[in-house]
Parts: sequence; structure tokens; C-alpha cells
Amino acid sequence: MENYKWFEKWYSKHVIEHYKQGIFVKIENKNDLGWIFSIDFSASDYKHLKEMYEIKKISDYNYFEVKGKSKVFHAEGDFTKLDFLIGKFRTYIGETDTQSRENDLFLNPDIQNFIFENYSDSYVFLHYTHEQEIVETILKNGFEYSNAFDKTTCLIHKDLIDINYNHLLRKPFGNFVVLICIEKNLYAKYNELAIKNGKHELKAEELLSEKEPYINEFDEKTYTLHHKYIKGYINWASGKIVKNPDYNYRFDSDFFKLFI
Repeated sequence: MENYKWFEKWYSKHVIEHYKQGIFVKIENKNDLGWIFSIDFSASDYKHLKEMYEIKKISDYNYFEVKGKSKVFHAEGDFTKLDFLIGKFRTYIGETDTQSRENDLFLNPDIQNFIFENYSDSYVFLHYTHEQEIVETILKNGFEYSNAFDKTTCLIHKDLIDINYNHLLRKPFGNFVVLICIEKNLYAKYNELAIKNGKHELKAEELLSEKEPYINEFDEKTYTLHHKYIKGYINWASGKIVKNPDYNYRFDSDFFKLFI
């Protein structure tokens, strides 16, 4: 059941963070009581999905066939193989031990030192994306998000198991990882100011803004975290580290108080 439990977590993350991007999942019985497990990514911006084809048949009650091509994963197998087929999907998107570590430099010391340099007095958040153009824009213009900050970022802790688990869960969403750091005292200050002014619904990251929030084309309130809290980004596949020259995780401004 290990792969099934993994899939529940993986799918939950997709629903929360990428609910506008359709992926179509089908799990059903075949006529011979076997299983069909398929996922169509064609309406999403998922990339780097490798093609695969595997087939094996020992008997009518011991077989499987797996195909992965053009953003469509399709697998069939006998009635004992549902967890096994999900494991093949896990391989398809690069989250098994045999593939996820290939060209994955996320745990290299230089990257980990960059991520946790200010960990003792700051909160550290990561955001994964496929596009370098997006991360370059975030460095210059701030981190734009709708609804909830914690739906598109993850707060990480300096614990190897926690770090590795979160990375394996999120790496299918892109090679580029934006690093966000906010001083703990500053974060607490604006949470307290919001509560003091009766704005209990506001969180610090919604106040530490580059510009006034606005309503986007999906009728969602959109915030832009100030670009000075963007420490930079890394590419976990190449090991490249890019630093933000304007980074200042202690940055404060009277402008932030206008949103309370």
C-alpha cells in the first residue's frame, strides 16, 4: 500500500496547488477483474515526463502493461497489481529511488547551505515551477499568488527526512525552486498588528506586499509578496544557484501598514 498512500498525498497536493490545471485520473476494474490505472496530463503544464513502455505476462492472472507517451499514462494489470501500477506511475514522473535521484542535486551541501543560511531567525518557504522566466520575474517583481500563500509554497524545516519528503512530493512541478525567507520577528510583528486592528483574517505574508492586492481574471484576490524576501532560486537538476541582489529578509516598510 506504500504507492497508494503516496498517490493520495501527491494528488492532494495537485488539487490544492494546481486545481485549475486539469489532470484526468481513471481507476477501474477490467472485465477479467484486473485493474486499469490512467492519468491524462495533456491539459496541464507538466513537463519532463519521460516516455515508457513495459509489458509482462506470465499468465491470465499475473500480467501488466504500462505505456507513457505524450502526457498520457496508461497501465493495466491483474487484480493484485493496483499498488504496483501506481508505483509504475511514480516511476513515470520520476519519484522512485531509481529515477528521482538521477540528476537531482537538491541535497548537495552548497544548495542546502544556501537554503538554510538564515534558518535560525527566519521562516523558509519553497515554491516549485517549470519555467525560468517565471522565477526571474519573481526575483524582480515579487511572488504573486492567489487565495492562500501556503497552497503554492511549503514551509520547510531543517530536518533531512522532512526536506527530502517535501522535495520528492513537489519536484514534478518543476526543476526551479524559488527560495523565500522572512524574518521570524518581522512575521510575528505583522501578524500581531493585524490582530490588534481586528483583521484576524490577514496573515503577515499578505501585508508584506510589493503592491496593493487586486482581483485577477478568475475573480480571486491576488497578493504580491515583496521581492526583497526572495533570496533567489535553485535548479535542482543542474545545481545552479541564482541569488537575488536585492534580498533582505528583515526588510520593513511603512507601506505595509497601509494594508491593515
